Amino acid sequence: MRHFRTFMIWPVLAVTACSPSEKSQTGDNLRSDIPLRSAPYLSEHPQEFAQVDAMCEQWKASQRPIATWPAVVTENCNNANAARLRNLQKKQSEHMKKQMGI
Repeated sequence: MRHFRTFMIWPVLAVTACSPSEKSQTGDNLRSDIPLRSAPYLSEHPQEFAQVDAMCEQWKASQRPIATWPAVVTENCNNANAARLRNLQKKQSEHMKKQMGI
């Protein structure tokens, strides 16, 4: 009898584990068709950067585990973060040069 109650609890837990928002996610708006772009390329092409960044934001908002993302999405998001850092460092360097009169 004790084992029967244990087996009855698992299906209930499995059904309640999925939230309504997870059930309604279809993934229709998630893009993975953008070709792989390098960090230097993204830092030099702001239009491409904006497109990749928007794609990354959609994937982040989907709350799917990163391990389930397509490799091209993961790489593009990592490269977009690197491009963002590269642009920030370049901007700071230019600002420092301007302050020093160089």
